[in-house]
Amino acid sequence: MDDLQILGDVRPGGRQRWTHADLDGAPTGARVDDISKVLPGRRGRGVLLRWLIEQSCPREAARWACLESADGSFAASLEVDDLEGAVVVHADEQGPLGQDRGGPFRLLIPGAADACGNIKHLGRVTLGAAPERDTRPPESERNC
Repeated sequence: MDDLQILGDVRPGGRQRWTHADLDGAPTGARVDDISKVLPGRRGRGVLLRWLIEQSCPREAARWACLESADGSFAASLEVDDLEGAVVVHADEQGPLGQDRGGPFRLLIPGAADACGNIKHLGRVTLGAAPERDTRPPESERNC
């Protein structure tokens, strides 16, 4: 079964794995039932990344998030504060988000200055005190 992991600088007892069913069962305040209301032109439903991070019980020092694709081929290190409105999209009108639609989980960051932070096939979020792995092209060469 596909799951999303939140690892790294988290306290024992925090939740570290999420499935599609878990995200469907998120509380109302954590859900985004129609992503097009946040990002016009996009479809699907998801949950706020900040809620998932809160559920992982991050340590005070966890100010960075390394967001990686499930296969590890893509990674972006972003400051947690820059992810305030980020949504983990997990389903659309066809059901759970399939690989062909950027799933099983897809990160979208409304208003992001750097679209390369929007990640298809999201599999892991590693929290830490400093930036970690980042496979994005240099800023001057980005055309995501």
